[in-house]
Amino acid sequence: MKIMIVELDSEFREHLVLRLKSEGLQVADSGNLDEAEKFIRENELDGIVLGLSGFGRSSLKFMEDISPIVPDLKVVLINRHNKIPLSIEAMNLGACAEISVPVDIAALLKTLRRVCAQDS
Repeated sequence: MKIMIVELDSEFREHLVLRLKSEGLQVADSGNLDEAEKFIRENELDGIVLGLSGFGRSSLKFMEDISPIVPDLKVVLINRHNKIPLSIEAMNLGACAEISVPVDIAALLKTLRRVCAQDS
C-alpha cells in the first residue's frame, strides 16, 4: 500500500512515517500542501493521511484542489478534538475516515487498510 503523510508537525510526521514503514507500507511525506499536491499529481497513491490541525482551513482547499486530480484517492484525517468543525467540513469534501490525536497506530493501520481496500 502506498500512502502519503501530509502533516505540518515534522516530528509527529516523521514518527508516523517510521511506524507505518515498519508495518510494511510504502510511505511518502510532506509538511507543505503545495509540495504534497505536486507529489500527488506525479505519483500513484492508495491514500493520504492529512493532519488538519496544523494546516487549518488550508487543508480544505488542498482537498478541493486534489479531488479533480485523483477523485478516488482515500483521505484519512488526523485531528484534534478542538477542531471538530474543520473535520466535519473535510468529511463533507470527501474524507473517508478520521483518527483523533493521540494517534493509535494500530487503529490508523486498520483504517488505512480498510479504506484503501474499497473499490480495489
